[in-house]
Amino acid sequence: MPIPIPIPDALLRAVYASDQAMYPVALSYSQLRAWVAACPDLCICFRDTTTTITTTTTTSRAVGGGSSSSSLPSQYEESAAVAAEAAGVVIVLPLLRVYWEDLLQGRLKEPDIDPGNMFPVSGQGFGGGDHPGGEMGVREGEEEVGLHVYHIERFGTGLPFADGRAKRFSEFALEEVMARAQARSEWRVVGMSALTATPAGKRTFERLGFAPTGYRELFVAKAPAQASRDDIDKQPGPLEMICLYPGDEPECGKVTDGGVVISMSEMTVRYKHLSQLGPS
Repeated sequence: MPIPIPIPDALLRAVYASDQAMYPVALSYSQLRAWVAACPDLCICFRDTTTTITTTTTTSRAVGGGSSSSSLPSQYEESAAVAAEAAGVVIVLPLLRVYWEDLLQGRLKEPDIDPGNMFPVSGQGFGGGDHPGGEMGVREGEEEVGLHVYHIERFGTGLPFADGRAKRFSEFALEEVMARAQARSEWRVVGMSALTATPAGKRTFERLGFAPTGYRELFVAKAPAQASRDDIDKQPGPLEMICLYPGDEPECGKVTDGGVVISMSEMTVRYKHLSQLGPS
């Protein structure tokens, strides 16, 4: 049975490097580290001695969001003892509902998430600061919280259990996160979201019952008119991020101004039956 532990720094650095290579947004490592420090209960490394060390990344950035197989990043090998028993990792950000709803619609971008102002202040280990309707410390009554899956990634092919069955890592990890969040009596979890960045990530979250909100991020390569699509794919050069919002129905050519869409991320959300995150 996988054992949840804090995410080792070597692994977190590897996650950051792979995400930046796949999805080059303006997010610093120190900011990612601040997210994890502000919500350690929901940022988990799972250890399992039977896991084969190959990676499958489904990114919400990595299954938080697509899927590719590769050897474990060299940064992660710095923590060999943990790597040898790693089943996977998940990073989930708890947002006060007002900020979470802004994120769903694209009014708030992932790199702009500030744990000091946007995370619930109730509960040890979570962000503090000035929030709408309260000051630092535990406030009376429930706080409405949306859970945003920033990154979820498994190593190996599945998680064996005592009865011999195998469970998808995405289901196991997100059910663990949801159980921890719902155990907080001061929270009322209103939904879960993920910004899916790869085809495998989109398939994973669709299977889990997530639906698009309409917000998308296009990464577009600008190139000379004589460049072919193959040339751009091999050497895309600097990428421009173009945001499409719910209700936008533009023609792709007008949006990209002749550029080539290298990748597209899509915001997804699930509101119902959050305790059991299998196929809905």
